[in-house]
Amino acid sequence: MNWSLFLVVLIAIESGGDPSEVGDTHLRNKAYGVCQIRQPYLDDVNRIMGTDVTMDEVRRSESVSRWCVVSYLRHYGNRYTSITSRSLDMEVAARMHNGGPDGWKKSSTDRYWMKFQAERLRCSR
Repeated sequence: MNWSLFLVVLIAIESGGDPSEVGDTHLRNKAYGVCQIRQPYLDDVNRIMGTDVTMDEVRRSESVSRWCVVSYLRHYGNRYTSITSRSLDMEVAARMHNGGPDGWKKSSTDRYWMKFQAERLRCSR
């Protein structure tokens, strides 16, 4: 998996690279930073990695946001591989980022994946 390309596309979709972006404003746990991370996602990363990263750190640092995404997706990507015997790819990773650990099998993430593919093509030009 090409994590560099994945993160370029993800950040373009989620925030356009604007670290001050706040999303999911209709939800109790809003999304913050360049990767639009919500508190439950960050809590999961902290549990998995044995860390205590704060949302303030996610908001201030693109590198912390990127680290959270890769940590989350590698962890749940390993779970995906053990369930399906298939390797993590961009589609599965994008759908997990959007829809949680089982996002790869949720129809609610189909639209996000289409958006991701379109942005990936745009970034490749």
